[in-house]
Amino acid sequence: MISEEKKQQKKIEIMEKSFARYCETGLRDTGIKDLAKACGMTAPNFYSYFDNLDQLIIESTEHCMIKIENEILDAAPTTRDDIVPFIEYIFGQTRELHSKEYRFMFQVFTSPAFLESGKKFRARQYERYSVYAQDLEKVLGVSRYLILTWIISLEQAIVQYALFENEQMYVLQRRSLENMADSMLNVNPNILAQDESLKDLGF
Repeated sequence: MISEEKKQQKKIEIMEKSFARYCETGLRDTGIKDLAKACGMTAPNFYSYFDNLDQLIIESTEHCMIKIENEILDAAPTTRDDIVPFIEYIFGQTRELHSKEYRFMFQVFTSPAFLESGKKFRARQYERYSVYAQDLEKVLGVSRYLILTWIISLEQAIVQYALFENEQMYVLQRRSLENMADSMLNVNPNILAQDESLKDLGF
């Protein structure tokens, strides 16, 4: 009998191989037989790890996108001097390495069948970004609200670049993010202290 640890390892392997297959061919053109072939197993064996195909799609998308998110956070700025170089670096990395993954994620989480799962995934992302912003606040001496605003703007920009690879938009967004960073690092903290709307965001 397979141990729980080995079963979990196999489940992760299935999710990663299935996600890679989906990223190449999309939801519509990928069937259970295609996934089984990609994973080197029979179609019925999938149901030893997942109740149905929808569960596989949701869990594999979440698992693999969290791995990408971890890569980004591992490379994220930890000092003031890191911020501008990071902007250019992360745009290139995301487009070169993860364009297909972002396109598939959007295909999944914007479809009516998976929209609620997408909302939950997004809420968990926001929580992680909030923790990172709190940690960076101590280093930069900048409000976590401003840091979080910059992070979300950066994320939206790199996702758009990964999805559509528009060079003109990339130049404009990169300059905008650099200007945002400069303003963020030089803002008067008393302005934020007077903003009552921030209380609604938990700041």
